[in-house]
This record gives sequence, structure tokens and C-alpha cells, in this order.
Amino acid sequence: NVVPDDHTRFYFVGIDKARFRKPVEPGDQLVLTAQLERALKGIWRFSTIALVGDSEVAHADMMVAPEAGK
Repeated sequence: NVVPDDHTRFYFVGIDKARFRKPVEPGDQLVLTAQLERALKGIWRFSTIALVGDSEVAHADMMVAPEAGK
């Protein structure tokens, strides 16, 4: 099991269920949140949401893997 720290490297390995709801304009403050859904066989799956103000502008499930041997 990997316990991440400030020096842990993760590699993006996939994305599922990506939906873009509204355009984001220059000057908008984009807030991204991610919640760990599961960690299985070295792949971590996160549910992510992008907000501008109180409006969801995008969401997706993203998978990452920690650098081997770290």
C-alpha cells in the first residue's frame, strides 16, 4: 500500500463518465474537488467535480497510479 506524501508521484491512467455541463470563461474561478472512491490493485479511482460558483460545470471518474516502488 502507498501512503502518499508531498513527494509522491502519481500517473494519470484513465477517465470514465466525463461530462462537460457548461462552458468555463476566462476570469471564472474553477474549483476542483476529488473524493477517493476506491483503491484496488495499485489503481486509485476518484470521483471529481468542477464548480464555478455553485454551478457544476463538469464531472468525471479519474484513475491514477502511484509511481512504482514509491
